[in-house]
Order: sequence, then C-alpha cells, then structure tokens
Amino acid sequence: MSVAIVGAGIGGLTTALFLEKLGVSVQVFEQSPEIKPIGAGIILAHNAMQVFDKLGFKESLTDLGNPLTSINIATEKLEVLNRIETLHFDRKYGANSVAIQRGILQRFLIDKLQTKCLNLNKKVVDFKTGERNTIVFSDGDKSVFDVVIAADGIQSMIRKKTFDRSVIRSPNQVCWRGISNAKLPMQFDTELNELWGKGSRFGFVNISKNEVYWYALHNGHDQIEKSDLLAYFQDYDPVVNSVISATKADKIFKSDIYDLKPISSWFKGNVCLLGDAAHATTPNMGQGECQAIEDAYVLSHYISQYDAAVAFSKYQGVRKAKADMIVNLSWKFGMMSQIQNPIARALRNLSMKAIPAKYNVKQSDKIYQLAEL
Repeated sequence: MSVAIVGAGIGGLTTALFLEKLGVSVQVFEQSPEIKPIGAGIILAHNAMQVFDKLGFKESLTDLGNPLTSINIATEKLEVLNRIETLHFDRKYGANSVAIQRGILQRFLIDKLQTKCLNLNKKVVDFKTGERNTIVFSDGDKSVFDVVIAADGIQSMIRKKTFDRSVIRSPNQVCWRGISNAKLPMQFDTELNELWGKGSRFGFVNISKNEVYWYALHNGHDQIEKSDLLAYFQDYDPVVNSVISATKADKIFKSDIYDLKPISSWFKGNVCLLGDAAHATTPNMGQGECQAIEDAYVLSHYISQYDAAVAFSKYQGVRKAKADMIVNLSWKFGMMSQIQNPIARALRNLSMKAIPAKYNVKQSDKIYQLAEL
C-alpha cells in the first residue's frame, strides 16, 4: 500500500513517523517551499505525550519544552477561579504535559524521519479519486497513490473537492499569539495561566527558561497594532502588559478564530481526513494539535493492518466521537470565557470556583485517556 500525506503539520508528520515505524511506504507533500521556525507555542497535553512516548520521543520533547504542574483559570486580576493540578495525570499516564515552541516541535519531527519522504513546494491544485488517487501539483507534476491522507488544515482542498459540503464557523473572536522574552515571576515557572476579562482573555506560559508563549483573544475582528493590543489589556494584571511589551513585533501573529462544524464522515473510498481537515476546533481547550496527534496514532495503526476501507472505518469509529465532543465543548468554552455582561461574568466566576477538584480530574481523564487498539 502506497500512502500520500498532504500537509507537513504536526499531525501529518506524526502520521508519517508512525507509518515509517510500521513499515508502510509513505510520502509527505507540503506546499511551503521551506519549513521555517515560525508560529508560537503549543501545549502537548498528556494524551499527546502518551502518543509521542510510543515513538520514543517523550524524554526529548520534555527536555525541549517546559513541563507543567498546573493549568489555572483566573480573573483579569489573577484571582484563580479554577486550578487543575497535573501531578495525578503525570503519575497515571507516565508523562508530563509540556509547553513547547511549535517550530521546535515541527523541526524535531522532521529530523526524526528515517526516509526522504518529505516533499516541499508541492501545492496540491487538483485531486482525482478512483481505484487509485491522482494528486496534481502546481508545478505540473502528478503522483498516484493507493491511499491519500488529507492533513491540510481547516481549508483542506481535498475535503472540499471530495467530501460533502462542510461548514466553517466563526465565533467572532480574534486571536493574537506571541513569544516574549519577558521574565515571569518564579511562581509562574511551571504554570499555564489563562485570565478572563470582559469580552477578552489572556494566557501565558513559559516554554523555555528565556521565552514565554502567550495568547490573547478579544471579541470582534479588529485590525490593530501592538500599541492597541496593550490598550486592550490595560485593565489586566501588570504581568500581562509586561509580557506583551517584551515581545518583538515580528514575534506576534494574528489570526481570526474558526472551527469546522462536525461532519458526517472522515473518509470516502481510499481518501481520509486527519487533524484540522477532519475536526478543526477553536483553541479554547488546547487540544487542536493533540487531537491530530491522536489521529496519527490510531490511523497509522489500522492502515498497517487492514485495507483502506476497513482501516478508515475503524479509525473513525475510535476517534470521531471524542474529537467531535472536543470541538463542541471548545466552542461553548470560548463563548463562556469571553462573556461581556457583568452579571453573567460574576455568575460564571462563582460557578468556576465551585467546581470540585474531582470533577476536573474526571473530565480531564476523558480527554487524556487514549483508546485501546
């Protein structure tokens, strides 16, 4: 079986690494002419780190990032509303949750590829399905494969070309991400803190000894500069503006927030969707990349054992319900976290404070536990 993966993001590369390990012939096609160390940070939660442990990468990735001890939801003044301690999950799953720079993770995965399977500057412009699949590239080249895995993101050309119409949703929020050289107070060394304000929120976490990954969300789609960003969050705890101020302009990335309304099927014939192409989610639960990494583990396992029809069916049977749950929960979480009405905000904060620790553990376990294959 020859397999093509369209897209060299984290999900596509992780799938390629598993397929190599399982002895499956694979080629990865990426439209960018080079892999640049761009992007901000991501959180490799316990489910993602369990998957990387199966590839033998757990220790290396832990060393390249910053292991976390807690995830905190707080008010804009840093009054903690809800805290999830990670020690229970560290022990249960034998892995930490790790904050890491996305570019470093991507480069690490590329360097671990054993074969010359990564093809850059290969933008897919057409796609034809049949007994075998033909991929047409912008440079005029064509390639034929038994199986095609579309890991080409929320705007997936292959999904649009091959599957029923999908719906991309906007929650009317804009997101800025950055990497700052700020020095956080020692109390925040191993914490992810997300502060909820009026129609906005701000999160920050160390990804190394000298770098802080931060993200800021605000209702609306304003086009603003760094100075305006400082003004947006002037009512937040002083640590927020110190982090923004210590960030170079070329280290700030802006994007509107979207998700993919859950679709009925992730596969058609011998074509399958993976990651954001199948279940793009808003970033509110930090599970976008983690779910793509889980996809990679499950899909590669079944591809190595069954023909495409059976493999894709089993993959969807294992993964779809969980991924759809996270898409829907993340959407609701994003709406709740950026409430503007002061009375509704006060009630929300009281509710967050009242959540028992046992409930946090139970709900987090649903996300972190991998399926048994």
